[in-house]
Amino acid sequence: MWHRFFILSLTIWNLFVCSPNTFAADFVESWYLSRGRANMEIENYKAAIEAFEKVVEHDPDHRESLRSLGIAYERQGLKDKSIETFDRYLAKYDDDPEIAFKQAQALEWSRYATYREKDMLKYYRMGLKRTDDPAMRLRYASHLAAQKETAQEAVAQYDRVLASQPHNSQAHQGLAKAYAWLGQNDLALHHANLARHAARREPGDMTALRRDMLKGREPAVEGVISVLAQPEKPFELYGIRMGSRGKVDVSPFTTTTLEVGGEHFWSSSEQRTGGYLSFGNQLRINPTHRFDMLIEYHDAPRGDGLAYKFEYVYDKPSVSIRPGVKREFRYDSFASLVGSRTTGQLIGLARSTLFYTDVAFDIGSVHLDVTPFVGWVSAESVSKNEQVGLAAKGAMPLWQTGKWDWSGEYLFYVTHYGENQSGFRSSPTEPTAGGYFSPQIFVNQIPRLAASYTIDEKQDFTIAAGPAVQYVDESARAAQIRVGGDAHAAYTARLSKPWLLKIMVDYTQISSVYTRIQGNALLVYTFY
Repeated sequence: MWHRFFILSLTIWNLFVCSPNTFAADFVESWYLSRGRANMEIENYKAAIEAFEKVVEHDPDHRESLRSLGIAYERQGLKDKSIETFDRYLAKYDDDPEIAFKQAQALEWSRYATYREKDMLKYYRMGLKRTDDPAMRLRYASHLAAQKETAQEAVAQYDRVLASQPHNSQAHQGLAKAYAWLGQNDLALHHANLARHAARREPGDMTALRRDMLKGREPAVEGVISVLAQPEKPFELYGIRMGSRGKVDVSPFTTTTLEVGGEHFWSSSEQRTGGYLSFGNQLRINPTHRFDMLIEYHDAPRGDGLAYKFEYVYDKPSVSIRPGVKREFRYDSFASLVGSRTTGQLIGLARSTLFYTDVAFDIGSVHLDVTPFVGWVSAESVSKNEQVGLAAKGAMPLWQTGKWDWSGEYLFYVTHYGENQSGFRSSPTEPTAGGYFSPQIFVNQIPRLAASYTIDEKQDFTIAAGPAVQYVDESARAAQIRVGGDAHAAYTARLSKPWLLKIMVDYTQISSVYTRIQGNALLVYTFY
């Protein structure tokens, strides 16, 4: 019996230990796997590493051993070896989101973050391809949002989180930062507000972001005063206006202005006083597209005190296009603005309605602004008067000297009216007119030299002036070439952080018809 047992034992030894056949090899691999698994259970990671290393030496692509070896290295504190092993594992098996996310988070460590950032992002994408984990998607998106070049991709990732978790504060915070990178301040503010609402408090990093996004758009109140002097008869007109204006962002996408005040206009024979109300609103669809609206009602003009402007804006760094329509008062005379009864019947009240498209673009260092327009002028006691024309402006920087910044400008304006309604009653048998300057053809060319001077950090001064060469064809008399003038000056003083004072003066000479001097002053308080 003992003889038979010895023979059987010797046979088993030869089969399972001494012979290098497949069955023996599989038996050894299974043994090491079992040993590795058992030591992982009891947290003896050193022994587990030895076992799994044996299997990987025999089979470098062994899935379970590579995966388990990487985990054992990590738990033993051998981070470099763990990362190296997971690199090998994920290169072969990209369908394991758990290890992909683990490897991505490991590469966030500062030791690897700089030179292995692309790999970190790759592993996040690998894991998200297999499983939609909102927490991991947020981590991935936060890395994308940290760079302007990948901010747009971050937006897409945050949007996917919000699709399933619309009140996720972290996603809204991330979107606020990403949109700030992209220069989309309105959307950045919108999501900063949503983050505050979702978290029921202001996240710390959103306070600074909100302040940056609101620069130049802070709520403000302004005191406004304007004066007008136009002494030549019969186009005589004097006026003063005082009011108060407020500006506030009703939402991150809209800015609203409201102005109320009173005004007084007079000539040597008439005067008129009234109040006015102005409401403006800007709706920003995105940084490229917006709508601007302004509606005014003035009580001083007799009967018709409505003015408005509606404009669509397409604005890109290379070109700006602004089609719109506007209805404006004509300030050519007391009669044209307010209306007059000196002739026995109401005349004037000239109101201009124009459709236009303003196009601005750059050619090299030259900035061009071209505005064709067409419309009509309505006035009392006369028919509608068709008007068509073109306004253009070119500006080019010339030189800088110390605190001075010089540029050259050229202004061009041409318009045609259907009939001349400029004059007042010249005889009892002739019809009354609108009291506004409306020659059949009027051309105005103004070469101007412009300069800005920085007095100090809180004060600056700008001026632009030049002669005006004008061509006037009034049909009733021979065409004439006249020399006029044009000048503009502005002074700005930052009295303190919230207070700003701005004073502007304009001088315009239109042929031999009238000279207008207009001054405006603003005192602004900004709520930072």
